Amino acid sequence: MMTKQTPKLIASVMAMQSCTLSLLLLPAIISSLSLQPISLRTTVLLKDQSPSTIQKFLASPGNWPKIVTTSVGVQSDQADVDQPLSVGETVDEIFGLPPILPLAVRWTCKKSVLPSNKNNNNDGKKRFGFWGTTSASTPSSSSSSSSSSSSSSVAGRLEFLSEEGLENFAQNCQMIFDVQQQQTETNNNKQQDTKVILNMSYEPKSPLAVLAIPILTIDNAIALKFLLPAALRSEPNLDKFRQLMGNLYGVAGLAHLADCLVGNSQLLTMAGSPSYYELPVVGQLLALVWCAVGPLSFALKDGKGYADMGLIVYGLVEVLGAGLITLNYGNGVDGMNAFVNAVLVQGVVAGAWFYSANKKEEFES
Repeated sequence: MMTKQTPKLIASVMAMQSCTLSLLLLPAIISSLSLQPISLRTTVLLKDQSPSTIQKFLASPGNWPKIVTTSVGVQSDQADVDQPLSVGETVDEIFGLPPILPLAVRWTCKKSVLPSNKNNNNDGKKRFGFWGTTSASTPSSSSSSSSSSSSSSVAGRLEFLSEEGLENFAQNCQMIFDVQQQQTETNNNKQQDTKVILNMSYEPKSPLAVLAIPILTIDNAIALKFLLPAALRSEPNLDKFRQLMGNLYGVAGLAHLADCLVGNSQLLTMAGSPSYYELPVVGQLLALVWCAVGPLSFALKDGKGYADMGLIVYGLVEVLGAGLITLNYGNGVDGMNAFVNAVLVQGVVAGAWFYSANKKEEFES
């Protein structure tokens, strides 16, 4: 006998069956996708940086951990990792959490073509900015190079191959860097910029390698668009600022930890939060993370690109924590808005970073 609820019941059963079928087919879909090679492409334009300087940096494996957030270190029995690899030389790049979870990929340099420019060989370091695009695709684009080369310059190219790849994860891993000089005009002044294209490809051996595409895409973007430009900066003023902020954040983190665990949680209560031991467990964990990013910033203060990442992580954690306090507990002492305060402080830090990065060039000009 049909009732008013019968159509709804039938629709619900059909929806449940559809969801169940989708879940059953998901592993098969991922497995079929995992048979297809993956290619990731990242592009960046570095202003007022010579191609030879950038290629030398990228060809030296000792620099990779400075710009790749997932890279822990490199080692080689046959090559000096602080110098550009020669064709045929190998290097092991360490990932994971050694010695607990050591992961390694052995890269072999397959090609190293130096960039050349008939008109301009200036390697001087000046102020620069960066912009670019990142995209993921299927294998056909993995070996494409820059299409914007000019008649007066030859693009540099670096090719690294790891046939074994990462055990049980991926094989035939490849990194190709194309380094091409670009000439632009600003205010009737010709400016020599360098375009860097990274084509990374691999053959998945596990569905996890397919699911890792977004993580690898973001990691590549951070490496080329942020950490590479930051690592190339060697201005003493910026290095001093990195060290100063790393020291200050390190001391602040330890002071906050002592205040939370054995003190009166003065900073938390001033911001409007309960004391540390009155917070819920999640709140206590977030407070400990806030304390920990200070020593982390201190540990990274001499790593150029890593140092900047430490400052950014500290700022993000502080702003996030202040925002959560304001959202859950309102304003603090004398109506102080912790979130607005944190944003303003980090804005001052960012402004000081840019001032330090550009002070030397402005003086020289």
